[in-house]
Amino acid sequence: MEKNGETLKAGLLELGLESKDETIAAFELYLRELKKWNRIHNITSITDESEIVGKHFLDSLIYLKAIPPDIQNLCDVGSGGGFPGLPIALVRKDIAYTLLEPARKKSAFLRQMRRLLCLRDIEIIESRAEEVEDRQFDVVVTRATFSIADMLKKAGHLIKNEGILIMSKGPKYEDELQGVQAPYRVEVMPVNLPCQQMIRNLIVVRREES
Repeated sequence: MEKNGETLKAGLLELGLESKDETIAAFELYLRELKKWNRIHNITSITDESEIVGKHFLDSLIYLKAIPPDIQNLCDVGSGGGFPGLPIALVRKDIAYTLLEPARKKSAFLRQMRRLLCLRDIEIIESRAEEVEDRQFDVVVTRATFSIADMLKKAGHLIKNEGILIMSKGPKYEDELQGVQAPYRVEVMPVNLPCQQMIRNLIVVRREES
């Protein structure tokens, strides 16, 4: 666990974030609880501790590179084990979060983590994005593997005017950009994945006011 803490500290510093002891302790609690639940409920296919730190925690925190400093709320679509929403919430506590997760066991895990981590400003909705009506957010994030166009069909109604959708993609994303049309505008932000020799491409889709 000590090695994981050092990796987290290094990753936070690489991202330009504070590596407070209380933040590291919260991530370590998250890791322990995820492993415990995973033995019974299969919350994630990644089970190695170092991979959870790198491929879940730090890979979630890179979204902060694209999240504006002055937003009020954020929605995580298909949150699963809480990624990327919960790691972001452990660092940016000034934002109101909504986590959408249709699977009952995963939603139960998210409620447990909200309680254990004392994250009061988090709403968990056991639902798919398509079923959520009359709600819009400054920022929508997801780690779902849908194409950009498909995600906009599923969750575009959740983005406020001048709000953004953020997705993370590997190197083969360019063809997907062709499917994005008005009222959306796309920006691509290459980001180094902390503590790993890997590049992620943050796809930032802004909904322009009509």
